[in-house]
Amino acid sequence: MNALHNLVTLPDKVRARKGIEHTPAEIEAQPRLWGENFKMLEKRREEILSFLDERTFSKENPRVVLAGAGSSAYIGLSVQNLLRHRWQLDVDARPTTDIVTHWSSVLLRDADYTLISFSRSGNSPESIGAFFLAERFCPRISHIIVTCNKGGKLAELGERKNNALLLLLSEGTNDKGLAMTASFTTMLMAAQFLAHAKDLQTYEPVVKDLSEATKLLFENHSDLTKEIAESNFERAIFLGSGCLYGCAVESSLKLQEMTSGRIICKADTFLGVRHGPEVVIDEKTLVVYLLSTNPFTRRYELDLANNIEAKDLGMKKVALCDKADREIEGCVDHAIEFNRDGIFSIPDFHRPAMDVTIGQLIGLFKSLDLGLKPDNPSEKGVITRVVKGVSIYDDKAFERDGKFGTIAS
Repeated sequence: MNALHNLVTLPDKVRARKGIEHTPAEIEAQPRLWGENFKMLEKRREEILSFLDERTFSKENPRVVLAGAGSSAYIGLSVQNLLRHRWQLDVDARPTTDIVTHWSSVLLRDADYTLISFSRSGNSPESIGAFFLAERFCPRISHIIVTCNKGGKLAELGERKNNALLLLLSEGTNDKGLAMTASFTTMLMAAQFLAHAKDLQTYEPVVKDLSEATKLLFENHSDLTKEIAESNFERAIFLGSGCLYGCAVESSLKLQEMTSGRIICKADTFLGVRHGPEVVIDEKTLVVYLLSTNPFTRRYELDLANNIEAKDLGMKKVALCDKADREIEGCVDHAIEFNRDGIFSIPDFHRPAMDVTIGQLIGLFKSLDLGLKPDNPSEKGVITRVVKGVSIYDDKAFERDGKFGTIAS
């Protein structure tokens, strides 16, 4: 048994007392959920392709925007390069929190947009507001809605709008814990599915490898992540390149959320961190490297890791990589290998769903180490499972009479 599974199998009363009735099981379930939801989407492949062909690929001026708030926005960061590469289209990750305030400069009125909205609950005010504002501003817009909640407002819109395709994921992806875990990675898998919809045979083995490799990470390395989490760091920084930058951002949020802000976290790229942010790495900082499997990209990353080691920065340094060599081992305290025996084929484009689970585990175990309850770690209710208190204002009403009517809240 491993440290994660130990939490999942604790007696119900103990899990309730510790505030881990949901989060550990939701983390552990991810590899299974990816496979289940891949099969669900596969059954709808022709419908999905037909929608994309008609609403996106055949358009004169096609553009794609990946939208969401918080973790859902980081799905876009984690998949935009893959979609650009596979579709050879202009694909742009834009948070709904930007769209609702600056839609007229984010969106181009005369473009043929496909707005792909990601939302666990489907009830985020910003996500609903972005949908309506995009409808008003862009007359030729179409929507793909990826959500985990069949009772959410976005799911309702997806079912009744003729220009929308609803991809409703299984109920098990609708996390009950505060932090998005299974919802994030399974919606991410759905976005990767869309990228490969034309030639699904290239993606199916990747999903299988992702699932198997992540199971092994839990079995072989959850004890190590628990040990890392229980060390006395006060800050953390996650570094990644390309799609793994989005993963780094989401990982930093997971650790910060589940520790109720007691651990201050940052994310950056390996090259970007040199341009000022490196200054945050002090003797109390955990540094997590999400190392590329591409040897050319990895060269830049190891130059940075070696430089940080030479400067004696950081309290503890951890690398997640396919397999570690002497150079990697020389600049980190721990190397977590997901493909040491070379049995998996997982390109960097597809790794965020797997790599982010390390950030989830560190967040889970650090939350417990600090005496918090991971299912609801925000002791004063500063953050909640679904964001509250946000009003999305009606721009037309404001232009007409200067009053702040609302279109979502």
